[in-house]
Amino acid sequence: MSRRFFKSFDSVIPLDVVNIFRSSDSAPCQPTGSETRKALPARATSTENSGTGNKPPEASGFLSVRSIPEKEPSLEKKHIDTVHQTNQKPYMPSNRSGIPVAKSMEGARESSYTKPMNSTIEIYTQHFELKERPFTLLPDPDFLFWSPAHQRAFTMLEYGTLTGAPITLITGEVGAGKTTLLHHFLKNLDENVKVGLISNAHGSRGELLRWVLMALDQPADNSATYVDLFDQFQEYLIGEYAAGNRVILIFDEAQNLSQESLEELRMFTNINANKDELLQLVLVGQPELREIVQQPELRQFAQRVASSFHLKTMDESTTLAYIGHRLKKAGAHRNLFTESASRLIHENTHGVPRLVNQLCDLSMVYAFAKNQKTVTLLTVEQVLSDGAFFGASPAGQNDETAT
Repeated sequence: MSRRFFKSFDSVIPLDVVNIFRSSDSAPCQPTGSETRKALPARATSTENSGTGNKPPEASGFLSVRSIPEKEPSLEKKHIDTVHQTNQKPYMPSNRSGIPVAKSMEGARESSYTKPMNSTIEIYTQHFELKERPFTLLPDPDFLFWSPAHQRAFTMLEYGTLTGAPITLITGEVGAGKTTLLHHFLKNLDENVKVGLISNAHGSRGELLRWVLMALDQPADNSATYVDLFDQFQEYLIGEYAAGNRVILIFDEAQNLSQESLEELRMFTNINANKDELLQLVLVGQPELREIVQQPELRQFAQRVASSFHLKTMDESTTLAYIGHRLKKAGAHRNLFTESASRLIHENTHGVPRLVNQLCDLSMVYAFAKNQKTVTLLTVEQVLSDGAFFGASPAGQNDETAT
C-alpha cells in the first residue's frame, strides 16, 4: 500500500466543507406570489423562529440560509432564520399546519410523480438544480464525509492493516457510516492485497471456513471434511505469501458471529511464516461487538486486537457540515436547508448519518411538493408530524474510543 501511512489525529473538517456556500451564493430562490398561490391550496400560516436581529455570523460549517416565509398574501410580518446559538434550546416538532403532504400536492404543477417510471429518479433533482439525489440510504464512497471521527476511524483501519495487526476492530452505532468507510478503504487498496469480504456470516465451525474460502474465490467442495478445507485454506495463504501478496479477511456485521466462530478466527491468525502474518482480520460491527470480544471467554481473541476504534454519532455542528457537504457533492450552488431546519434534523436523528439522510431526503420531497426551493423548519416539522420519518433513535450515545 503506497499511500500515506496515516492521517493526523488533529485533522479537522476540510476548509472546502467549512467554507461551503458563502453568503453571496446563499440567496434562496423564492417562488413568486402568483406561483405559490397556483401551486398550493389554502393552508394555515406559520413562521420560522425569529432571532435578535443581529447580523448572523458563520456557524458550524456553513452560513445560515434565510428562510422563505410560508404565509398567505395578507400576512405582512416577515421572519428569518438565525444562526445557531449555543444557549438556545433545540427545536421540537409541532403540527402547525395540520395538512399532510398529500393534501398540499393537490393541484400542483406537473412533476416527476406524473412522469414514466424510468424518470422517477429525477423526483426532485431538476427542481433543486442538482446532478443527483444528495441523501440516499445506500453506502456511497463518493459522498464520504471526512468528519474528525471518520478520519480517526480510517486512520486506525489503515494503521492496523499496514502494520500487520492480527485483528483490527471497528465498531459504531447503526448507520454511523462504517460500511461507507469500509468501501472507501477497499477502493484504495493496492493490487498485491487479496481481500475476502464476508457479510453477516453465520453457521457452524465448518460453514464459517466455507464462507471464507468462497470470499477468496476458492472452491469449497460440499463433500470435503473440515481438515481438507483447512489444509486448502492454509495452502492458499502460503501461496499468496510466496507471491508477495497479503491476505485480509473483512467481516461486516461481525456482531452476529458466535463465540465459537470468533475463536475459530483467532486460530486462523496462528498461520504465519516466522515473524510475518499470513492473514489479517478486520471485524466491523455494532457496539455490542466490543462487549462480546471483552468477555472472559474471548480474552485470547481480545489480546490479538492490535488496532480498534469506536465511531460515535455526529454532534450538531458536524451534522450541519455533513448536510452542506452532501448538497455540494450533488451539485448544489447554495445551501438548500435553513439553519433551524438543519438543527431540527439533528435533534431527531441524533447525528446518525443514515437517519440524517433519510430525514433530509423526505424533507426535500415535501419542499418539492410545495414548490419551494428551500427546506424550512416548517417543512421538516410537517414530515415529522405526518409520521413519514420512520427512523428509530440509536440505542445510546457512545464516546469514540481508539486503541
